[in-house]
Amino acid sequence: MEFTGKNILVIGGSGALGSELVRQLTAQGAKVMATARNPETAAKIPAEAALKLVVDLEIPESIKTLTDYLLDANTPINGIINAAGVVGFAKATETSPEDSAKLMQINNLGPAAIISTLHPLLVLDKDTESFVAAFTGVVSEKVFPGMSSYTVSKMAHASYLATITQEFRRDKIQVTDAKPGHTETGLASRAIFGTAPTFPEGMSTAHVVSVLLAGIKEGKPVIASTEF
Repeated sequence: MEFTGKNILVIGGSGALGSELVRQLTAQGAKVMATARNPETAAKIPAEAALKLVVDLEIPESIKTLTDYLLDANTPINGIINAAGVVGFAKATETSPEDSAKLMQINNLGPAAIISTLHPLLVLDKDTESFVAAFTGVVSEKVFPGMSSYTVSKMAHASYLATITQEFRRDKIQVTDAKPGHTETGLASRAIFGTAPTFPEGMSTAHVVSVLLAGIKEGKPVIASTEF
């Protein structure tokens, strides 16, 4: 699979991984649409993006506005990559139901709703391969103390991806779940609750994104943490 000439939607295009995806995909000939939470964060989407869109993954009405807009445009989407996410640090007994629900909504339910709803656009171009990909991270492979709700939300998204791998197969839509370890995105310093532990120096976003894109090209359903 190649990216040249393909229309690709990047969910979370204003973040560190999302911005790098916009740059690398554009450099490989793709036309990239990228989302951000609001107009202010949309300004952080790289200029290479062909279209900047706004969606708040916490608000169902915002998700519907985005998907309605894209469905009404009826333009084929050849790929969707979920690079959005938030993190929180606390033991299970110290995490509020509200914080757990927020992590689940942003890390799984919101992006899953977008992907599922836009399925008709992924199959619109019968002559072109399409794909879905997401970063679920090493936490979807194994658990870490003090990150229970974050881990659960990422494992949930990994389960969603595993399910649509089977459900979308008949439509020839490839699904890739990437599980990189700690990456220097700055996400840990922006935790929505709790304080991050001290991590060793992580991988660069450029490296992690390049491994993901290579995996999509190769048709890998899962890119394990050991492959980064």
